[in-house]
Amino acid sequence: MYLLGEIMENENKHIDYTELISKYLANEASGEEIALLEKWVIKDKANKQLFNNYKQTWILSRADQSDDKVDIDEEWNKIRLKLFGDKTEEIETGQNEKQRKIIPYVLKIAAVIVIALTASYFLYYLITKPGTETFIARDSIKTSTLSDGTIITLNYHSTLTFPKNFDKKIRKVKLEGDAFFEVEYNNEQQFIIKTQDVKIEVLGTSFYVNSRQQDPTIEVVVNIGKVALRTQNNEQIILTAGERGVLIKSSGELYEKNNDDVNYISWKTKRLVFENNELSEVVQKINETYYADIKIVNPEINSCRITTTFDNKSLDAVLNIIRETLDLKIEKQNNTIFVSGEGCK
Repeated sequence: MYLLGEIMENENKHIDYTELISKYLANEASGEEIALLEKWVIKDKANKQLFNNYKQTWILSRADQSDDKVDIDEEWNKIRLKLFGDKTEEIETGQNEKQRKIIPYVLKIAAVIVIALTASYFLYYLITKPGTETFIARDSIKTSTLSDGTIITLNYHSTLTFPKNFDKKIRKVKLEGDAFFEVEYNNEQQFIIKTQDVKIEVLGTSFYVNSRQQDPTIEVVVNIGKVALRTQNNEQIILTAGERGVLIKSSGELYEKNNDDVNYISWKTKRLVFENNELSEVVQKINETYYADIKIVNPEINSCRITTTFDNKSLDAVLNIIRETLDLKIEKQNNTIFVSGEGCK
């Protein structure tokens, strides 16, 4: 059973929310686990429905295990409004005295039996259905291998949800944030990524997906192989190696183009290549790569250009090289780095 403390210490551990629900219902969950579960429940309607079904099953199964005799009238009063609403009163009022004593009681027994059978069904479903796991990267980059051999590298503040065991014909995962995928090839088992309003379909390839909520676009860049990018309106583009697919969220426009950003996965490789790039572009890419907060104080130095390659350098080393190359001043205040200078000729 996963504990939240273990998750916080080692974020690449997987979260089984059905286990968290069980702990919650058994009054064994900690305050941190309850907070994590509540966040998961309100995040998605399907999660809420699953939680409610589990809770209903839990309550009814506990009642079924009790040695006390079931009070049909009491159970009926609890569920009649949920099942029949005001129609129950109409049924009872429209019958003679004898019918009022017999028919409602029969209905009560039937309702309790139906609920018991429903509870049994949900309990069977919850026990036998494949569970899901969640792979989380919060304040660092995380890499994990799925059961099919696919390798996933998550960028900062990204989450991947996937089944413990994939279906025989299809592999489905859900992404929040951005990640690099190296999908294990299987001609008979398609790999599908659901992220916001698009689906990404592949057989076996490597590619980058950026679907951060705060960004105005969703982008897919193919490194090797072929990828299909499909919208909710069934618009689709096919991308091959070296191509970038872009969905503009506000308009729904979907298009493809050649990928001219050699640093699109620098956050993963820690390799940055600049060829006569303006300082503003360089700083933006360094921020993305090191998850830093670098700000240019003097707008006049935005157009300063630099040509260099940083290969697995630390952030401090990168900043020192830029400072010496362009004769700039760099100051750190808390978690923010300020860059200033007198401009370039």
